[in-house]
Amino acid sequence: MRRALLSLLGVGFLPGPSGTWASAVTAAGLALATGPAYGPTSLAILAALVAGCAVTLLFAGREGGDDGHGDPGWIVSDEVAGQALATGLAGAVTRGDPWIAAGLAFLGFRVFDILKPGPIGASQRLPGGVGVLADDLLAGLVAGGLVAGARAAGLLG
Repeated sequence: MRRALLSLLGVGFLPGPSGTWASAVTAAGLALATGPAYGPTSLAILAALVAGCAVTLLFAGREGGDDGHGDPGWIVSDEVAGQALATGLAGAVTRGDPWIAAGLAFLGFRVFDILKPGPIGASQRLPGGVGVLADDLLAGLVAGGLVAGARAAGLLG
């Protein structure tokens, strides 16, 4: 059961970029659940964020290396949390096209999660599930914040 939850019911075991697959499944699920009226108080956004955080914090530390560090590629519950945070923050500002904003939140989250600049990458050194989760939450925070800023500035139509 633990592996099923950490892998988003097997999505983490798909060939290729498992984190991107999980982010895409999460973004699509949130789009279906909320439509264009998504935001940080959306029940679907909050549920995905809380579930992704809880599963990662409860179980991911057991799957890391012997030193309590490590983020195996098949663990994607952290991507669920990060993508939900990015999408929710992008929806905090309603100016501009909501679908463009959701797409940019997805792309931005993936870029920051893959490249891990500065403190995003450094946060992975935290022990256990906290280290697995922290980089994704920071990537989601930065991506969602940038998209919300672009919406507030009227850059998305």
